Amino acid sequence: MTAPLTDWLRHPLASIVTGFILTGVLGTAITQHFLDQRAQEALQAQLALDRKKAVQQFSKLNEARKVRAEVLLQALRSSNDDALKTAKQEYEKAYVAWSVERQGMLLLFRDLLAPEDYQLVQARVQESLVEKIVKPIRRCLTASFGHRDDRAAAVRTLEDCRVDELIERSGTCGMALAAAVSDLAAAHSEWASAGQTAETRKRAQDSIHKHCP
Repeated sequence: MTAPLTDWLRHPLASIVTGFILTGVLGTAITQHFLDQRAQEALQAQLALDRKKAVQQFSKLNEARKVRAEVLLQALRSSNDDALKTAKQEYEKAYVAWSVERQGMLLLFRDLLAPEDYQLVQARVQESLVEKIVKPIRRCLTASFGHRDDRAAAVRTLEDCRVDELIERSGTCGMALAAAVSDLAAAHSEWASAGQTAETRKRAQDSIHKHCP
């Protein structure tokens, strides 16, 4: 250590200056820590809001389509032609809205989920909910509507395709998918431990496989 530096360190003000410098450095570090923490909390809050909106929108569209299918089903089993035509028009509107906005919902899910979780959800939406449930419902209701002048044939068509069961499955499958997306997105955005994420993923997979076979 050089003599000038040694002399400076012995100066009565040396400790004060050093303390001032260290206090400034420490204060800056603490301030940055809290700023980073607040930024992370803001990000978490935004992700939670995005997750909630995406799941709610998916559930809303799915429920609207399901309800319109139930109304049309009831009209097909009745003998009110005016109610039947209105129910068919409203069902088609709900079906088109669901079909158009489904892709947008999946894009939101992709932003919220880990890649492997998104692949599972996307596959089950398309292969199970759409191909095995929603499209068969529409084919069945459309075929029955084609027999609207023959009520017995219309009702028989509905029974043959087991439309009541399909409509119920569309609801349970949709709810299972929405719940899975919510749980998986939360685990992904909250930087949960590997063990917690694996547990959440296993629970979501079991629910989806059960309700969306």
